Amino acid sequence: MLKYSLEIIPKQLERIELLPKDKFKDIYVAFIPGDNYKNIILASKTLITKGYNPVPHIPSRSILNEIQLNDFLLGLNTIGVKKILAIGGSPKNKIGIFDKTMDIFNTGIFNNYDFNHINIAGHPEGNPDDLDSDENLYEKCQWLYKNKYKSSIVTQWTLNIDLTNDWIKKIKTYTDTKYKNNFDISIGIAGPAKLSTLINYAKICGVSATSLIIKNKKFGLTKLIKHNPSEILNNLNNYDNVHFFPFGGIKELSNWIEKNKG
Repeated sequence: MLKYSLEIIPKQLERIELLPKDKFKDIYVAFIPGDNYKNIILASKTLITKGYNPVPHIPSRSILNEIQLNDFLLGLNTIGVKKILAIGGSPKNKIGIFDKTMDIFNTGIFNNYDFNHINIAGHPEGNPDDLDSDENLYEKCQWLYKNKYKSSIVTQWTLNIDLTNDWIKKIKTYTDTKYKNNFDISIGIAGPAKLSTLINYAKICGVSATSLIIKNKKFGLTKLIKHNPSEILNNLNNYDNVHFFPFGGIKELSNWIEKNKG
């Protein structure tokens, strides 16, 4: 059965009250550059009290050292977090000793706690900060399988249907053959938003906005034409779950889900 997950930052916590009932269980808590890991722990604790499964981001480049990594993971483990997302984070805002996700895996600290699900990031359109993103994904898959963690590959939001379908086929062929279906794919999708808003986010996230720019020129900024997630989802194949980025707002996403009967 298709599942939805959502990505928020801590200041959006109050807005999750707008989510449709029983549509979301996993709520990812983004750790953006400049934030404090203790805020991620507090946000995760709030989500648990509201009946959700928090999936906090663990961005290697936003963590100072092994002491801080241990304190972060200890805090999450203590409040009952079972699922996390390990990512590289922003190379422009690196603050400590870690350069990539494998660096924090190789500390051995994760094995001291009882997380049962460690998710990792995928990049169907490539990653401008990692030109070998698929090869590095395979390395992370190997570590997770060896250490007996369940895992989902959660992708950056995507607009390029052909590239994404090819990428899904490639990654699934690899993981299903080598790791016996230990990995599923949660495809990243932008929620409904103005095209101009998505173009701005695309520049930040390294997503190709060519199709948006063409459409935006056709209709003009003043027409308030909005991105419809269905245009992407209805043409993608073989993904397992959908991970929403609510760039246009959680209320807009909730309205879209209700209208499309989720």
